[in-house]
Amino acid sequence: MQNDIKIISLSSTPDSRFVVFSDAHRGDGSGADDFAANSLIFKCALDHYLAEGFTLIELGDAEELWEVKRFDQIYITHTSIYQRLAAFHDSDPQKSRYIKIWGNHDLYWQDNEEVLRRLFPGINVYEAALLDGHILLWHGHQADPSCSGTWARVSKFLVGKLWTTVQRYGVRDPTRAANNPGRCDQIDETLHNWATGIMSDEFSFKNGTIDTIIAGHTHRPVYENLSLTERMYLAQDMGRRGGRKPKPDRAYYNTGSCVHPRCITGIEITPGPAAGSPVFTLVKWGYATQGAARTLTIQREELETMGKLK
Repeated sequence: MQNDIKIISLSSTPDSRFVVFSDAHRGDGSGADDFAANSLIFKCALDHYLAEGFTLIELGDAEELWEVKRFDQIYITHTSIYQRLAAFHDSDPQKSRYIKIWGNHDLYWQDNEEVLRRLFPGINVYEAALLDGHILLWHGHQADPSCSGTWARVSKFLVGKLWTTVQRYGVRDPTRAANNPGRCDQIDETLHNWATGIMSDEFSFKNGTIDTIIAGHTHRPVYENLSLTERMYLAQDMGRRGGRKPKPDRAYYNTGSCVHPRCITGIEITPGPAAGSPVFTLVKWGYATQGAARTLTIQREELETMGKLK
């Protein structure tokens, strides 16, 4: 895995800032394209971050290559998105503001980067990024047995041959962790355990320095090891039956996804008051009304933020 890691740093320049989105699942515009309904929201978010000088990290499953067999179908459908992504990219790796990481649904890029290089000259696609030497950013399917190894081929077959068809008629795909709260709990717990040193034999990157993991895959936003629902339960002193019983812990975060109903979520990473202590902000971009005329707009909302990392 060491050769597939992008090394990045907040301390390289005083105004270094990153925004992390995952799980766009850009498709072919058919009824199975979960991203299509949020494409305008995503465009507005990209325009904002481009103008504000952020570096964009796509944390896997950007393209839905389990359901769509050819990337050109996705590109034709979402050309305006790729034009914006290209504005972040530079053929000089030191100047590029676009970092692309593969997930299980776009694992194709691991061995086929040359296809993307027609749009993004010189681009490399990574398994993970390492921020300031101790924060690991990756898709997170590595903690999901059904989406890695042998079982991944089974899941890919079910999605590509069966669920893509029925999804066009409104049936939700139960093979995804996003549609299974129990699997979300298990994956969140595994990733948190890996970040805190309770490692599995399959976790090949363990080197004693990782103390924070930022992932995607589950489509469920997590801030300091708590989903938004879990934070609500704790804030209101409500018990929760079943599932995991997490506590606030800065070791684990999840971006959520770009395929929520009428909104997208992501994590902004900005410099903190001391080196190696960035500020994480969980944000939502979605539709809102503004002014007396109730004009429909697309707005950024801070869901959770923090002072400094441990």
